Amino acid sequence: MARRIGLRNNQIVAIVAEGSPAKISGDVTLVDVPVQLAGLSDEEIMVSARFRGGQIVVPGRPKPLSEVKAAFVGAWGVPCGISTYAEALFPHMWSQVGDWRLYPEVTQDQKPSDDARVVQGTWARGQNLSRLVEQIENFAPDVVYIQHEYGIFPDARAWLSFISRIRDFRPIVTMHSVFLHKDKTICEAACPEIVVHSTLARDVLVNQKGIRSKIHVIPHGCGDYRPNRLYNLYRSKRTFMQFGFGFRYKNWEAPIKAVALLKPKYPDVFFTGLFSEGMFSKLEHQRYYDELMALADNLGVKDSIAFVRGYQSEQVIDSYLGTNQVAVFAYQNDPNHMVYGASGASRRALETGIPVVVSKVPHFCDLEGVCPMADTPEELAAELSKLFDNWKVGQAQAARQLEFLQANSWRAAANKHLEVLGG
Repeated sequence: MARRIGLRNNQIVAIVAEGSPAKISGDVTLVDVPVQLAGLSDEEIMVSARFRGGQIVVPGRPKPLSEVKAAFVGAWGVPCGISTYAEALFPHMWSQVGDWRLYPEVTQDQKPSDDARVVQGTWARGQNLSRLVEQIENFAPDVVYIQHEYGIFPDARAWLSFISRIRDFRPIVTMHSVFLHKDKTICEAACPEIVVHSTLARDVLVNQKGIRSKIHVIPHGCGDYRPNRLYNLYRSKRTFMQFGFGFRYKNWEAPIKAVALLKPKYPDVFFTGLFSEGMFSKLEHQRYYDELMALADNLGVKDSIAFVRGYQSEQVIDSYLGTNQVAVFAYQNDPNHMVYGASGASRRALETGIPVVVSKVPHFCDLEGVCPMADTPEELAAELSKLFDNWKVGQAQAARQLEFLQANSWRAAANKHLEVLGG
């Protein structure tokens, strides 16, 4: 027997069989049960279904990608790694869903978009997120993909209120950084579904923090392989570089010390650090830079290193990667600030085809067996020496790096995010 759904103030209040003599009050509107929900029992519809965007839907119920409405929330068009990640990943997903909206963070240098699907001006970091909630409710998506970092969502009150109010729209939160800190558990546990970049991060959430949310492990995406060797203005083949924000956990001391160890064997060795500085951490960056220059002076290598300060464009980074012989990422573990994530910068270097040396911190756990790992200045100097002395070592490593890039492309990452919709 055909059934109809009774709605009062857009809430499902009854399931009525057609022709039933049951009385329905005047403030209840009857609508047909959608064909796609015909297989559900009355109880399942009452418990699970919602009236959204003029339709009766069951949040999280699989549907063809061509019919999916997806919302995306995160940093966009600003100088930060999360923004870079979103700009690389999201367009691959947009091309496969039925409809989408992007809700970018409000920033001082935000440029207007010509695309009406980019809904600007809805939220800012650390602020109340009610307007963002309203915009998501108006769009009524099937899923909301959120790119999370604690610097972007620093206020637990705003975050918890936001997540609790959009649960019916299936929020899937990518936790780019998972910490051992127990205080952060309150933000993690509120997320019905979480994406992390490694099994190590998942194990921290499940085994050490007791998180019972659905957790998906999706590797960080990689760009296309695009080697671009440039004229060697260094006039040396013993050059290496590191780039990223000038924070202490990135261990900028290690490359300086490695230069001091290598210089007796290679008088022309040279290290370049692209030392980005965030607007909220200027004083910290200055203090750290002063310490690094004092270290270089004490070791007698000031003429063999250079720090280029300030955020650099992608074109500038490409030029340095195209000119140096090796890229290094000497991050160190801080027992009081252990973080489980994935390094976008290291993948950026892999894309250019030059050998990359990393440390043994969780940021690089998926690069084990792909790149050499060095945890001390001595180990770093030894790995650099191997690459400087024998071009075949670097050639073999470049082949492993290319295989890693192809297996973890941005399109592959996007497809894995979209597969989650049916899980």
